Amino acid sequence: MYLPSKFNSKQILLLALFIFLLLLPFKNLIEHVFISFSQQLRFVPIHKSNKLQELEKENVSLSLRIRELFHLKTENERLKKALQFYEGRKINLTGADIISFDPSNFRRVVVLNVGHNKGITQGLYAVDDEGWLIGKIVDVRSNFSRLIFVDDPNFTAPVFVGTNSFGLLKGSLGNVKILYIENGDEVELNDKVWLKIPSITFPVYIGEIKRINKDTNSLFWNVEVKLFSKNYPSHKIFIVH
Repeated sequence: MYLPSKFNSKQILLLALFIFLLLLPFKNLIEHVFISFSQQLRFVPIHKSNKLQELEKENVSLSLRIRELFHLKTENERLKKALQFYEGRKINLTGADIISFDPSNFRRVVVLNVGHNKGITQGLYAVDDEGWLIGKIVDVRSNFSRLIFVDDPNFTAPVFVGTNSFGLLKGSLGNVKILYIENGDEVELNDKVWLKIPSITFPVYIGEIKRINKDTNSLFWNVEVKLFSKNYPSHKIFIVH
């Protein structure tokens, strides 16, 4: 019995021609089926991709909403602390928010969203939500003002140390210092540093003594201060009138 081992090229060509002629009447049907199948293949991935994008946007929206609620909760807690601190004391406070920062790496100055429109004047001091001094107003416009923080190199304020000493607090990016302390032997580590504001009857604390020494030939003592406020720069600011 004879079995051909291979088809020659002529036989393959004739076979292909036969199949083509056989399927020719069904050409339109085949094209329709092929196009529909191709569209279906494209439709499923696009549909899934759109759905995925919608889910991703929803996830981002929920994340932002959660952050917003957390921020509101934190803000509410800070306001409650401030109200508790000043409860029963005759004091006028104006809350303010930071709207911009000084671009310098060596300055600690911010712009607040309150100005003359809220009764703010130059020279007023500001505290954080726990009542610690954080800075003072150095420039006021109609609806905004500038606040210089205690650790700015240009910040100065007359302060008391403990009960018997006083000097000039000088800001610094490194160590905040008190200048012109003559009786340093009466100053001890952890003594409170505080400020007297004329409009209120109680001291506003700034920090405590963390280091004190004196050079042999110097008239004044070297005094460094550890600030109490640790919330810079995202805390709520209260301006004391």
